Amino acid sequence: MEFVIRRAYKYRVYPTKAQISNLENQFSMCRHLYNRSLAERTDAYKKDGTAISYNQQQNSLPELKKERPWYKGVYSQVLQDVLRRLDKGYQAFFRRVRTGENPGFPKFRKRGQWNSITYPQYRKRPDSVIAIPKIGRVRLVHHRELPEDATVKTLTITREAGRWFACFPAELPFVAESEQGLPDPLGIDLGLIDFFYASDGSHVPVPRLLRKKEKQLGRLQRRLAKSEKRSEKYYKILKAVRKCHYRIKCRRSDFLHKTANGLLKKSGLIFYEDLRISDMIRRPKPKQDEDGKYLPNNASAKAGLNKSLADAGWGKFIEILNYKSRHLGKKTFAVPPQYTSQKCSACGEIVKKSLSVRTHRCACGFVANRDLNAALNILRIGMDTLQAPT
Repeated sequence: MEFVIRRAYKYRVYPTKAQISNLENQFSMCRHLYNRSLAERTDAYKKDGTAISYNQQQNSLPELKKERPWYKGVYSQVLQDVLRRLDKGYQAFFRRVRTGENPGFPKFRKRGQWNSITYPQYRKRPDSVIAIPKIGRVRLVHHRELPEDATVKTLTITREAGRWFACFPAELPFVAESEQGLPDPLGIDLGLIDFFYASDGSHVPVPRLLRKKEKQLGRLQRRLAKSEKRSEKYYKILKAVRKCHYRIKCRRSDFLHKTANGLLKKSGLIFYEDLRISDMIRRPKPKQDEDGKYLPNNASAKAGLNKSLADAGWGKFIEILNYKSRHLGKKTFAVPPQYTSQKCSACGEIVKKSLSVRTHRCACGFVANRDLNAALNILRIGMDTLQAPT
């Protein structure tokens, strides 16, 4: 069976000072267009419930360029993409309205909150120099080749912590392999002491990247809070804060990719728990007594746990593992997480234990690391699900 895989190839670019100034001006104009169009939509909706469409705002762009000629400095398709981003946000708003959730209008973008522009019909392949409309030829670090059968779909120029990147989303044809002969099935249990514990006994410790930078980040954030808003010192410290966050992000991404690669080298069939991570890191609900007085709800301890969960990056890891497995023709499956830590993988009995108990001990005589026992259960559930008749 043939299907298409979508992958993004990211390269570092080095624009000149004049090009950086041009890009920053374009970011600013895109942000102003977004805010102007958002205000137009919000006012119309609040006034009489009218929903202004993407096509209406797109068709008004030529008139807008006549009123405000500086918009001519931005490529027309980039401006259209700005309106598409806004339309996507408004579609999500209407979806929340229909489902009865707290809708909340899309938010206006402040200074420094617009850091990318997209060319939707860019088809040129990356080279040591790339030609970008309205910007010119920009030097690119061509550290890897695109596959010959890859088709470039768009180009996005981004700014991250003062660094500039060109991202080329591409489509690649791929022939899926059959499910027969997938080697060495493996179950993995994600945790906060060991990042994962596999059913074959292998495990990798959690790197705790945010925790290691927490003191430095805290000092920078205190200095930022004390400095005068929008002063030269304020933006200098803000740049340092963003750089610190960026380094944490890069190190986490490197760890997650290398860990996923290591697992996929060992196994062609991997099972993991279907965790609702967004629910796991949700803050606890406040507790009140009969008089309305607030009671302790263990929020401070939960905040520390939430920080560790976010620092581990489980969700991003599962996302990376899934797309890498598809690209390599391997398989990953999510299994229900209920009782994987409590059930004995040897006899199936439920052995209740708190999170602080790290060793599984069963009356049948089976003793193992808590996470290893969970990984064995995950593997068993996954194999039973695959072998069950459909």
